[in-house]
Amino acid sequence: MDHLREEYDGELDPAAVDPHAPLQLLTAWIHDAEKAGLSDPTAMCLATLGPDGAPRSRMVLCKGVDGTTVRFFTNLTSDKANQLHADARASLTFWWPDMDRSTRLTGHVTPLERDEVEAYFATRPRSSQIGAWVSDQSSPIEDRNALEAKHSEVHARFHEADVPCPPHWGGFRFHAHEIEYWAGRPARLHDRIRLTHNDGTWTKARLQP
Repeated sequence: MDHLREEYDGELDPAAVDPHAPLQLLTAWIHDAEKAGLSDPTAMCLATLGPDGAPRSRMVLCKGVDGTTVRFFTNLTSDKANQLHADARASLTFWWPDMDRSTRLTGHVTPLERDEVEAYFATRPRSSQIGAWVSDQSSPIEDRNALEAKHSEVHARFHEADVPCPPHWGGFRFHAHEIEYWAGRPARLHDRIRLTHNDGTWTKARLQP
């Protein structure tokens, strides 16, 4: 795999990492990725803890950054939702390879209020709204034909009516305790700046690569 190696050419200005606004740079980097036309600039890897204590990870979409929190939505019957209800600890990782940038967060989640969930659901494309009714996420299904049959049934049920938010669809607010900003640099001398929350205060430290 060594032939896949490439030299990084990113940069991270320590002054841009503000302990008084810990996720300000994350917001700026997401906007940079959007402006650059990168695919799925809000995609993030969500890691949870399974019932056996082993980590589980999957990709989800960030749907808002506010203060020291990150918002995302999901089917509440899914493995990730069940794991987060059992153990609220989690981790998020953003990765923009074309910009040699990454952001990693550790913390915990709290459920979103129902009115916030329903307000966001109303903004989703109709196809996604119908899809939320179709899938019992993470549950086994016989085959693709069975899934498409469920889709046809739900599509016919709502026909041209508004699609309401399913009771099994919701979301979480991720509360960051630790944030690390990373930028790839030549010779693998990467820039790493970590913010850590302790007793109401955020502290900043540069980490060796």
